[in-house]
Amino acid sequence: MIAPVWLIGGGLTGLMGAIALYQHVRQRKRREALTEYCQIRGFAFEPKRPGGERRFRDVFEPFQQGQDNSWRNTISGAKNGAPFIAFEYVWTTGSGRSRRTHHRSGLIWESDAVSFPKFALAPEGWFSRLGEFFGLQDIDFTDAPEFSQAYRLTGPNESAIRQLFTPEIRQFLAATPDQHVTGGGRFLIWWFDSELPAADELDEWLERGDHVRRRFFTK
Repeated sequence: MIAPVWLIGGGLTGLMGAIALYQHVRQRKRREALTEYCQIRGFAFEPKRPGGERRFRDVFEPFQQGQDNSWRNTISGAKNGAPFIAFEYVWTTGSGRSRRTHHRSGLIWESDAVSFPKFALAPEGWFSRLGEFFGLQDIDFTDAPEFSQAYRLTGPNESAIRQLFTPEIRQFLAATPDQHVTGGGRFLIWWFDSELPAADELDEWLERGDHVRRRFFTK
């Protein structure tokens, strides 16, 4: 027997409501755990910071994309003497059935003592290799084949980027795969396509990020 349309519609509405409730409870518990984590370590925590991405838009392209943008779960503090901002950024693309929600999280460091050329570094993949075939940029180093095979490096000022990516930086990145790093001016951003880690994983995550920072800020 085929169920009436109203019954099917009601079931779907109930399911969507249950999913929304689950997400609400999950996010509330995450915020509570992050709040406690920051209180213990002396960090500042902001569940929401409307427009928090604006000052970084010129450096980080995803901050210019999509709609319904939301900067949230901001953690501000210092690690090994270096001030940082940890963030979670959410935005949507498309509409209707093609609507998609995207998550990015990462660490931002800022210093007036540096001026990075604008660059973006991400793991090399099938699509980026296909892009190279069709002429898209990828800055390679003949003396660092492992690094060049592992990463795609782009930016408008190639000579300055080559100067920035010293042998030490390239060796470190080749030995620690799957890094995402973007820089420009006084900002350096280390990021991932995901939410912030759980509170009990943040210490290790911050330490991993700080290893990246030290390569770029220490001369």
